[in-house]
Amino acid sequence: MTLHDQVLHELCLALSIDNTHHEYSKFAKAGDLINQAYFKIAIKEFAHIKTTNPIKVIESDFDFLMGLYNKHIKEHQVMFLLFNIFETAIRSKAAVVLSQKYSSADQDDWLHNPALVPTKIQHTLEKSSEIIKLDGENIQALDTFQIFDYILLGGLKTLYFAFWIDLSDLFEEKYYKHHRLKQIGKKAMTTMLESIRKSRNDNAHHKPFHSSRKRRHEIVDDMELILAHLGFNLEDAINNIDPQHKIIKLKFI
Repeated sequence: MTLHDQVLHELCLALSIDNTHHEYSKFAKAGDLINQAYFKIAIKEFAHIKTTNPIKVIESDFDFLMGLYNKHIKEHQVMFLLFNIFETAIRSKAAVVLSQKYSSADQDDWLHNPALVPTKIQHTLEKSSEIIKLDGENIQALDTFQIFDYILLGGLKTLYFAFWIDLSDLFEEKYYKHHRLKQIGKKAMTTMLESIRKSRNDNAHHKPFHSSRKRRHEIVDDMELILAHLGFNLEDAINNIDPQHKIIKLKFI
């Protein structure tokens, strides 16, 4: 059985249809062109609905299935944007704080002067330098923001761990929008960033969160807490991508 036939067979079995179904050709084409992981989730949901509510009127099985599928794709896309917002914020904040701490007075030169570069960032800087060279850029012409843009989320986790003594005061207990934010310690921060990184990688590779990951609402909670500590108004940031907060449910509003 070919891969195409296998997908179609599983769909027909789950939905109790066969090649006599008037929308069979649509199902056959769709299986070749869309995200299989979310397609299978949608098929499972549709099969459950047909079993638990057999009298439900469905004018088009295909449209109904694709509606379920598109719901998951939208959730995926919203989370992709949220991960981007989060990663950008923690990267930019670290760039500002560390540049101010380690650069010469009123300068942004700490990554260009070997005498100023802390040993604990040298490995990360070397990895970024390799990618910068591949892009045809001159690292000496880039500021800290631009150099940090080459650091992946896993590298940012390492960076926050290594420079915790310089960044920890950002995560002391404080109030934000009348909410008391609990202190985030070094171990807790590292654990949260690792969980976020794994879920972000699932998302970036067009996959649902793996079953071993935290649930989506837990990942959102962790990102919201970290961003609130940084003074980032996540509510305003997501209003254009999830205005009714159906996917990203916030606590600090």
